[in-house]
Amino acid sequence: MLVFNELSRLSDVGCLTTIVTHDALASAVLDHLASVHDRLHTHKTSNSVDVGDSCSLAAIGTEVPRIDDGDYSLSKDIGQLRILPERNDALSGVEDFEVMVNDMRSTFVCWLNKAQLALKSRREELTRTAEELQAERKAFAERMRQERAMEAEKLAEERRRHGQEIASQLKHVQFERNEARRRIEEERQKLDHEKDVFENYMQLESAKLRQRVELFEQDQRKVLDNKIATQTMVDINVGGVVFETSRHTLARQPTSFLANLVSGRHEVGRDRQGRIFLDRDYELFRVILNFMRNPECLPSPRDLAESILLLNEAAYYKIKFSPYPLAICLGGHDSHSPMAAVEILDRENMCWRNCSPMQTPRMYFGAGVLNNFVYVFGGHNLDYKALCDTEMYDRLRDTWHSTASLKQARRNNGGCTLGDRLFCVGGFDGTSVLDSVESYDARMRNWIHVAPLNTPRSSPMIAQQNDMLYAMGGTCGERLQSVERYDPRMNKWELLSGALLKVRSAGAACSYNNEIYLIGGIDNEHTIHNSLETWHSSSQSSRYLMEAPLELMDTSLTFCGDSLLLSGGQNSQVSDATFFYRPEFDEWSKGPSLLIPRYGHSTVYLDI
Repeated sequence: MLVFNELSRLSDVGCLTTIVTHDALASAVLDHLASVHDRLHTHKTSNSVDVGDSCSLAAIGTEVPRIDDGDYSLSKDIGQLRILPERNDALSGVEDFEVMVNDMRSTFVCWLNKAQLALKSRREELTRTAEELQAERKAFAERMRQERAMEAEKLAEERRRHGQEIASQLKHVQFERNEARRRIEEERQKLDHEKDVFENYMQLESAKLRQRVELFEQDQRKVLDNKIATQTMVDINVGGVVFETSRHTLARQPTSFLANLVSGRHEVGRDRQGRIFLDRDYELFRVILNFMRNPECLPSPRDLAESILLLNEAAYYKIKFSPYPLAICLGGHDSHSPMAAVEILDRENMCWRNCSPMQTPRMYFGAGVLNNFVYVFGGHNLDYKALCDTEMYDRLRDTWHSTASLKQARRNNGGCTLGDRLFCVGGFDGTSVLDSVESYDARMRNWIHVAPLNTPRSSPMIAQQNDMLYAMGGTCGERLQSVERYDPRMNKWELLSGALLKVRSAGAACSYNNEIYLIGGIDNEHTIHNSLETWHSSSQSSRYLMEAPLELMDTSLTFCGDSLLLSGGQNSQVSDATFFYRPEFDEWSKGPSLLIPRYGHSTVYLDI
């Protein structure tokens, strides 16, 4: 029982390999003891063994099993046991055997105790080793987790850094690409601008060259009438009245009809006495001849009717009463009130001079020139009331006259001359923005309605080109960028697909050399412009030109000789500045200041 108890205690240790070895040893020992006991019992019964013989386990025919178990070998302890010699009697033999068995049991128990202690120590050592291994495994796992976390964080940081670098590089590349595109676009615009300027310059030079060639060819022509070409005094029969004057007087203006008449290069009609004959009004010719004799003294017609006749007669003879085209600045606002003041540019002395004021102070009105008379129409007066009256200016008499009124009172309207008619376009009647358009025919001396605009417009920019009328920009609640074109033959407005480069209202426009120039104005962000653009009717597009020196709105732009004249306007203050723009050179130059600063005015070009 002790053996089995010990084996049971050993089984609790958990070292299966060692327990299996000891279990086999114990079983062998017990089996051997049982076999010895049975043989002794048989020997006792048969009395076949001598009591006096020495006996041992080997004498009985039994061997003690030897099982090698490393440090815990039981055979070594058992092998040293010697069986005492048997006594002669059977009883003493049994007792000796039992003593021997008890010794063996004691030895075996001692061995089991030693084995148990060794196994316990081994188990504790293995337990500590397992705990150390578990702790080391946990530490290793934690270290690996931390390393993986650090590596993941490092990778994430690297990824973020690379992402930032890539984003920065992409941004830089995008910036450089945009800059390159901008520079290329600027270079392209600059080249286009230089090309257009050069084309304009060459066009003007070509026109001048053609004129010179024509003049040269005219000079090379054979003189048809040697008598007229050589005589110093000329007799002219005009409407039955004979005038005698010098050839120099008639040739004072080289491009006139009279200069060509006495050049000898043209065939002329003659009366019965061989004098030059002209079937014209002799009274008007007398006035013109007196002016040719003394160009410093302008004719003084008695009334408006005579002024009309005299101007028409001068147009027939191609006589100019002014050595330079006249730029006339009309009305406007001086920052205090609407004005009637009128100024004329003296180009010979480069200064502005006063002339007769209008009958009614007005601003934001339309103006135009028709048959050598200046017309103003619409606008508003001191009471800020929209006007419908029209005035015309007679330059020869320096007087203003009332003429037919508009059908509808309006202010902030546009005005322009197209052919033999004046046009009043759009405007504001004090309640709403207008789309109506009116036309003035000098022969009928009346305003009539024509086709309305597609879009109502107040403060539009109006100009003519290629026998068409253009309405550009303006406002109808919001400031506009669109362009409309009027065909007088079809009496129809067409909204064009092209548009201005900038939103403009209250700007200025005029036509020159088959192009329309637009400048200044204000947009929906309340930005006042100084940009200048030119509109091409063929391509229905605009391009930028050299900017004006000032940002201006409510300004005026007109053709003046070989330049465009920009005058007055407002930005943070009312301006009296004027500037000349030379299209062939795309450059601005300072002009003489107005006598009175003004805005909301009009400037017209009069060549008489």
